[in-house]
Amino acid sequence: MAQAPLPQVLPSRVEDAIRLSTVNLQGSARFMGTGGSMTPIGVDVSTMHVNPAGIGYNRSSYASASVGYTNRSITSLLRGNGTNRGISENTGTITVPNLSFVYTNSSQESDYNSLNFGFSLARIADYNEVIRYSGDSGGSILDALTEDFNDSFFDDFRSNLLNVIDPTLFDNIDVLPQNDRRALLQDEFGYFSDFDFDDAQQAQITRSGTVDRSGSMHEFALSLGGNLDDKLMWGIGLGIPFFSFTETKTYDEVDGRDEVTRFEDASFDEVLTQQGSGANFKLGAIYLPTPAARISLSIQSPTFMTIDETYQTELTYNYTFRDEALGGNARANGQPVIVNLRTPWRFSAGAGYIIGTSGFLSIDADYVNYAGNAFSELDFTLVDEAANADIDATLGSTFNVRAGGEINLNPLQLRFGVGYQTLPSLEPRFDQDESIITYSTGLGYNAGRFFVDVAARYAGRNNAYAPYRTFFVDPNVVDTERTRITGVLTVGYRGF
Repeated sequence: MAQAPLPQVLPSRVEDAIRLSTVNLQGSARFMGTGGSMTPIGVDVSTMHVNPAGIGYNRSSYASASVGYTNRSITSLLRGNGTNRGISENTGTITVPNLSFVYTNSSQESDYNSLNFGFSLARIADYNEVIRYSGDSGGSILDALTEDFNDSFFDDFRSNLLNVIDPTLFDNIDVLPQNDRRALLQDEFGYFSDFDFDDAQQAQITRSGTVDRSGSMHEFALSLGGNLDDKLMWGIGLGIPFFSFTETKTYDEVDGRDEVTRFEDASFDEVLTQQGSGANFKLGAIYLPTPAARISLSIQSPTFMTIDETYQTELTYNYTFRDEALGGNARANGQPVIVNLRTPWRFSAGAGYIIGTSGFLSIDADYVNYAGNAFSELDFTLVDEAANADIDATLGSTFNVRAGGEINLNPLQLRFGVGYQTLPSLEPRFDQDESIITYSTGLGYNAGRFFVDVAARYAGRNNAYAPYRTFFVDPNVVDTERTRITGVLTVGYRGF
């Protein structure tokens, strides 16, 4: 196996920016059961990850712990000639969505003034999923490599690997293309591959691949919240997110029916590992215009995150020239690197209404401009201009909404919620609407100081995945239908 020089180009930062700045807070079963809309109501400690003012309304100290299980189902279909069939994958993970504690300190002068302190550990992102696809379609990863060579875009993780397999690619060979034994052909107009010949334009080759992702992000939050005469709840908080992520991709294509003149098979495999941590600050308030009504506002600063990363790729290309087997494979093992990410500001607002002792209704929304993501090195001073230019050109803003409520049938509480989340791409990727719709329900049992809550949430979305990146040639695309069902059990004790 040939070994490429140490790579100088890092993997795509647009996907990293979306993944690391997207929050899907699980929290407690009560929080999940109401669709994640409880921020204007407060009291539940999970809300401190959005608005730290929520703990200002707590009248007694309490602690809670949650355990959960998530089942993911993904059906993947390779776009092609209409004969391909979808492949389904199911995975499950046991999780700890939330551990929390609140200490209350009521004022001696008034029962309606308090200063409360709390901390919470919450799961705010889940990266686990498996995509598997197979079928017949046109084109090849050689289309992407040909683009790279014609654009003089030499990426040590991809295009330069082909030059390692065939070091003669840059040689000036004065022969007709049909006499060229190199991995890519060349004429006066530039490089091209066997797939550019007329008889190969309609060729259908077999391809397959997998995408195996694992990891999660958690946030440890510390908050201080107060209650001013039951009119204004205020809070400040520190968030410390930390995460781990591993992505393993395999991609294979083979001309089993000998439809392309020289091409035999090709593959491209990638392994990306990342882990990191950061810090952000939160400031929030909840105003009570009437004893029953709530209006909440909060702001979260950018998270300044440091990421340890390794990335490696392997390219294989085999072809024949006049019955001679040519080609080979090459690998790029990237050195471990440290990069910094500054995520965008996050703004949230909501409203709620307490229906006497019968329950409540609430709605919560947040706004994030993903173009505010920025990568850098050396303590956030050296900017990665190419990566940040891609982010600015590709990503925009999102506006996400959650609504829900609770019906109190003492000692039982019934909960319900719905959510709508958009993704930040300025243009739909591969003509797919990638918005996420969630439905939640839950049940609580209140036995005085002891309480138990259960909740379930369903999330569904469609999106598309491209095994390799191209600029001008249409890539192969895999459509995916995804469902995710999460269940959470929370137990807690209050009044100590």
